[in-house]
Amino acid sequence: MNKDILRLYLIASSASFKNPLKDLETAFNAGVTCFQLREKGADIKRGQVLTDFAREVKKLCSRYNVTFIINDDVKLAEAVEADGIHIGQDDINPDMLPEYFNNKIIGLSVGNLTELKSSSLARVSYLGIGPVFSTLSKSDAGEAIGTDGLRELVNHTELPTTAIGGITEKNYKECLKNGADGICVISAITGSDNIEQTVTALLQ
Repeated sequence: MNKDILRLYLIASSASFKNPLKDLETAFNAGVTCFQLREKGADIKRGQVLTDFAREVKKLCSRYNVTFIINDDVKLAEAVEADGIHIGQDDINPDMLPEYFNNKIIGLSVGNLTELKSSSLARVSYLGIGPVFSTLSKSDAGEAIGTDGLRELVNHTELPTTAIGGITEKNYKECLKNGADGICVISAITGSDNIEQTVTALLQ
């Protein structure tokens, strides 16, 4: 895969924004390169309502040339013909994903060398490494590994990498300096009062 896709990777649910489709379009237009729909947490959509929403998001992604990833939900990713899927250490083994994903992007979360070395990477396209900094956006994120931990993992893989966890306008450059090909953000954009301005700043 083209590692440039990972440069500014937004993760959000339908409940992350006041006006999700409008706010996502603002973010995409400003330069977000990849979007992961992670429909977890409070006030989320389910069933056909979620599928319909995901299809609308896919249309936006296509319009702005943004790569569209689904978090963990194999059936939803197939139903909306997403560009790929992202899975965690406790989700489905990458080797067990259906044939649909043979030519799709498969992302895998890793937080330390043990996870990296024990993961089956034959079908994995990129690694999401972290949490680099402390984060409240994901309750299951684990202990922050810092930029030293990020650099260690980057140096032990040939796969493209994106850093995740507590990343802001103030610290994102440290992730890039320590070898990550891109950054994943959640609250930095979903909690921004000026999405366009924040996206622009994160792309500097």
